[in-house]
Amino acid sequence: MINNFMLAAVDFTNFVARIQKPHVIVGLILAVLGFATILLARRIASVARREENKDKPVENDNKVYILLKAVGLVMLLVALIILVFE
Repeated sequence: MINNFMLAAVDFTNFVARIQKPHVIVGLILAVLGFATILLARRIASVARREENKDKPVENDNKVYILLKAVGLVMLLVALIILVFE
């Protein structure tokens, strides 16, 4: 039982040491920003519309909507690459 606790404590210290590295912090920030961009893409696209189209819903083929989704996915991909490769 005590040996398992000591092993968990060592793993936690390794985890904390890894989280404090600059490339991991940058990767996590990019991942959060990319995920937020993906989730908020429809709302951002509706704000970017012209005044006469503000009341209409954003369709799935809207260019701004697709661009925001793609930017969010690229940010997630870059974050994954940064986090995996030191």
